[in-house]
Amino acid sequence: MTAFVDSGIPAVGQVRWGTHFCQFYETAADLVDTLVPYFKAGLENNEQCLWVAARPLGAEEAGNALRAAVPDLDRRQRRGQIQIVDAGEWYLRDGKKGADILLDEWLALKDRALENGYLGLRATGNTYFLEAGDWDSFAEYETKVNACFCDHRVIALCSYCTQRCNAGGVLDVVENHEFALARRRGAWTLLESSALKQAKEELRRVNGELETRVAERTSALSVALDETRRAAAEKDVLLQEVHHRVKNNLQIVNSLLMLKARRSRDPALREAFEDTLRRVTAMSLVHEALYQHDDTSGIEFAVYLRTLGAALTDSFGVTGRIAVEVGPAEGRLDLNTAVPVGLIAAEAIANALKHAFPAEGTGRIEIRFRAPGGGEEGELVVRDDGRGIGDADASGTGGSGLALVKAIARQVGGGVSIETRGGTEFRLSFGG
Repeated sequence: MTAFVDSGIPAVGQVRWGTHFCQFYETAADLVDTLVPYFKAGLENNEQCLWVAARPLGAEEAGNALRAAVPDLDRRQRRGQIQIVDAGEWYLRDGKKGADILLDEWLALKDRALENGYLGLRATGNTYFLEAGDWDSFAEYETKVNACFCDHRVIALCSYCTQRCNAGGVLDVVENHEFALARRRGAWTLLESSALKQAKEELRRVNGELETRVAERTSALSVALDETRRAAAEKDVLLQEVHHRVKNNLQIVNSLLMLKARRSRDPALREAFEDTLRRVTAMSLVHEALYQHDDTSGIEFAVYLRTLGAALTDSFGVTGRIAVEVGPAEGRLDLNTAVPVGLIAAEAIANALKHAFPAEGTGRIEIRFRAPGGGEEGELVVRDDGRGIGDADASGTGGSGLALVKAIARQVGGGVSIETRGGTEFRLSFGG
């Protein structure tokens, strides 16, 4: 149990649940000085409180002192959040009780506090009522309290009058509590048992070793992270150079295909060259997009589709007549997915530009895209408002290139569907 709460006592500060400590006092003013802020903090922290009072500060005087610091004390007492009782009423109401019976009563009170929605039990007891013959049995009780409370949501502060403790008694008291408070030169001072001091010293030593190891590991991780960042930056530079060279080589291929197409007198062969040219352009634009950005892990596909649409309308000479619009489009694609999906997009747009619109006619091609993610497939939709394609083209056996599209779609785990009502809608669904 590691939760800490405010003790309310400046000399003590925060304590963990299960803390059992004590104070040595001389006067009633000493008790007021510690116990009033102690219980004020507990009440404000929504804790169940029990003040077992004894001379020289009885229950009535204790209540008056606390009421000055907690104006709504009466309301809290009526609600049952705090009890202020005399020691005789608590410890001796049924005669002298054994240590185990007293412990059971404390823990039962704590259990009721938790059941009633309080965070725990905060208590104090004044031992002024003890007689010399009771000292050994009460010391045994305090030893059991020290061992028992550490596992419960209880904070206990025991008050001992210095005038009623001899030197041996003081040693017993300190030994049976985690620490003690004593008034020295007008200020409260902490007294710790030798066992607690040794434990704290060992904890400081272990913490020091741990901090050293953490600092060493943090330094090593920082060096490794810097090296990883440098390696990643170098890789990105190399990849950009690769994409740049691939783009340049594809442009050379484009130029050769364009030259061949212009020199060919066979219309069918010229069209085949032009189809290949557009496919190479689609691949080249992917590498160009990767080269132009620092992040080489993928491309914003909507930007790519707009560039591709403009390039294809220009290659068909229909800029201004046929509008290619990229509608809602979300997400990025990596290189392995962007190239085949880009080829499919080029084929679908080219088919629409070739077959959907009459010569010199006008029209519109709409493109929608969604990258795969969140358990959903990716989707590419190319829709035109033209006259549609024939049955042969729709089956993939005609000259529209749809058979090639379906073959490429299998590379990205995709499927193709076509609808021809009110124009043609081409749809690719793929897993990415």
